[in-house]
Amino acid sequence: MSCCSKRYIAIIMTISGIACFFFSRRSSTATRSLTTSSKSPASSCSSIVASSTMTNGDSNNSYGLTCSSLGKGGSSFSCNSFNNRESPPQTQPGLCGLSNLGNTCFMNSALQCLSNTPPLTDYFLEDKYEAEINQDNPLGMRGEIAEAYAELIKQMWSGRHSHVAPRMFKTQVGRFAPQFSGYQQQDSQELLAFLLDGLHEDLNRVKKKPYLELKDANGRPDVVVAKEAWENHQLRNDSIIVDIFHGLFKSTLVCPKCSKVSVTFDPFCYLTLPLPLKKDRPMDVFLVFADPQRRPTQYRVVVPMMGAVSDLCDALSKLSSIPVENMMVTDVYNHRFHKIFQMDEGLSHIMPKDNIFVSHDVQPH
Repeated sequence: MSCCSKRYIAIIMTISGIACFFFSRRSSTATRSLTTSSKSPASSCSSIVASSTMTNGDSNNSYGLTCSSLGKGGSSFSCNSFNNRESPPQTQPGLCGLSNLGNTCFMNSALQCLSNTPPLTDYFLEDKYEAEINQDNPLGMRGEIAEAYAELIKQMWSGRHSHVAPRMFKTQVGRFAPQFSGYQQQDSQELLAFLLDGLHEDLNRVKKKPYLELKDANGRPDVVVAKEAWENHQLRNDSIIVDIFHGLFKSTLVCPKCSKVSVTFDPFCYLTLPLPLKKDRPMDVFLVFADPQRRPTQYRVVVPMMGAVSDLCDALSKLSSIPVENMMVTDVYNHRFHKIFQMDEGLSHIMPKDNIFVSHDVQPH
């Protein structure tokens, strides 16, 4: 076979394979045949037959390509079929991130907290919520918040996603709470409070809430008063949110005039607690001795967060054995004395990056 004939055969095979691959449709089988006659007198190949088959099944997402051998002259071409199985990645159920839609990390953090509350998540994964949706509750949201949250939880716990985008859930929240409709940063605790209240009213088992009058303790034991308060609360509020999150908070009031004591048990869904504040802070200071032969020494002292300069001198005196009355506290900025502190000044005026030098004076102040 001549060189030109071989090149011609290779071109025909390439075109046939490309046409077979790109023009086949999903879940279909295409067979193409191409027959040409060689006009070259030196060619011993009278005909070329190329056939290809490609299948794309929905079950295993496989692709196959086969080509028949070419005519005479001992030249042949074969292509083995190949499979490309693309199965969705499997992840641990619940181990799923939430995409940040703008600045919605406040919402994602609240959702992750609720998602990792096992009794609540099991309630939605087992579809128990469907029988308890209260669409007639005027304080609810026609069950739409509960359904949107259920759909999101099912995606997060399906094991098919490493992360999901809670767009549909956020849209539903924005419809009933316009303050969360944008993509700006909001308070996470406020979103969590809205979500718990919305889920409670959407899933409230009480269809008609009765009117109740609160009773005073009148010296009765706390156990009796608390039980009565909880039963009254459940007459108007009964949902999975109540079962998991609600409790009673004891409140005691004493009249300053007649000394009467009033004890009540009020229901709560969450408690707002302040973050603990540090009582102390470390400070780095340089002590400059009166003796010019001694090099300045850096000390790290621990002082009260709301303390005074005198507290700084007291702590430094314990480490250096220099009396407080022989100390002068200064702030050095750009190699110059910027300020001289008085003993009664607060330490809140001293920033962490300030260069504080304490001079040892022989003459007491």
